[in-house]
Amino acid sequence: MDKSQLAVNTYEKIAGKYAEQYFDDMVDVPYIEKFLTILPKQAKILDVGSGPGQFTKYMIEKGFEVIGIDFSKEMVTIAKEKVPTGDFRYMDMRHLDFPDNSFDGVFSAYSLIHIPSEEVRATLQGFYRVLKVGGYVEIAVQKGDADKIINEPFMPTEKMFFNFFNEERISKFLDDAGFQIVSQEIMAIDDAETMSDKVIYTIAKKT
Repeated sequence: MDKSQLAVNTYEKIAGKYAEQYFDDMVDVPYIEKFLTILPKQAKILDVGSGPGQFTKYMIEKGFEVIGIDFSKEMVTIAKEKVPTGDFRYMDMRHLDFPDNSFDGVFSAYSLIHIPSEEVRATLQGFYRVLKVGGYVEIAVQKGDADKIINEPFMPTEKMFFNFFNEERISKFLDDAGFQIVSQEIMAIDDAETMSDKVIYTIAKKT
């Protein structure tokens, strides 16, 4: 089975629990703010893997125009319920259905970790394509081992595919896709469900 599809199939079953756990979790806000401050006012942002919509909601409230996409239909349904002002669409991040140069920013939090290593570069090239020249991407990923299938913490009877990164590896993927790294920060976390103790936030620019 497609490893990303395996992740989606599990998210269809745990979407409600995931939303309950993370929709009001604002631990990422300082790192989101750093991204938002370098974008133009009222910039157009693509939230890739928008889940229950918490980050889309935050960015909308900050005055940005945001489209959220997710490959889980259940997540899209929940996001539309929780954020009725949002624009949420069912879409595979590996095949973005947007014209070239559509967005000022692309934001991807905890979604690239469900893309197998052999597809990461092409996925990031898709991000690059839909960004305007001079636009920025922010990628948030957990630190850890690549390409593993484990029991899903929210539902141990189900399997989940995770592709974690280190600083050098995510930077190399972004560089190979054409991006210029702007900043990189690491946040320590204490959350058993994330299967990691650190998150890497990388901001890069389309030059």
